Amino acid sequence: MSGQEFRYIDLTSVNRENNQIIETKIISSENAPSRAQQIVETDDVIFGTTRPTLRRYCFITPDYDGQICSTGFCVLRTNKEIVLPKYLFYTLTTVDFYNYVENNQEGAGYPAIPNSKVMKYKLAIPSISEQNRIVAILDKFEALVNDISSGLPAEIAARKQQYEYYRNKLLTFKKVA
Repeated sequence: MSGQEFRYIDLTSVNRENNQIIETKIISSENAPSRAQQIVETDDVIFGTTRPTLRRYCFITPDYDGQICSTGFCVLRTNKEIVLPKYLFYTLTTVDFYNYVENNQEGAGYPAIPNSKVMKYKLAIPSISEQNRIVAILDKFEALVNDISSGLPAEIAARKQQYEYYRNKLLTFKKVA
């Protein structure tokens, strides 16, 4: 493995606004930081356990398959027959999960939550078909909120349709005989 290069996903690599990896460092076995010890795979979900209320988590896309992430992340890999990776990702965005993390972090100056406690979080696990339905809805909302090119035109079209509907309702009168 000597000389092989990897993209290193550090805590600062994950954008907290859109939960995507924005910047990585190129490392090799010769210059790797001591925290560069975890290999990630496509569909993994990584959650920042150091200062966890900063909400550094993301979904690993094929671009980062086989790359290295910091031990500051808990790498979550699902059994896809039971829990869809995207469903798990969206679960990390909930108020319930945030409260769990807040109540289980340790340390005052540099708080952290142990990987073991992250893994003990009890999430609701509906059927795979229901998880697919939930993920599809949330993906659509995510696109509307984060993708200005699709979100803004869709929002404008929806408001225009709403305006036309109410305009027609307001300006339609019963005929007087």
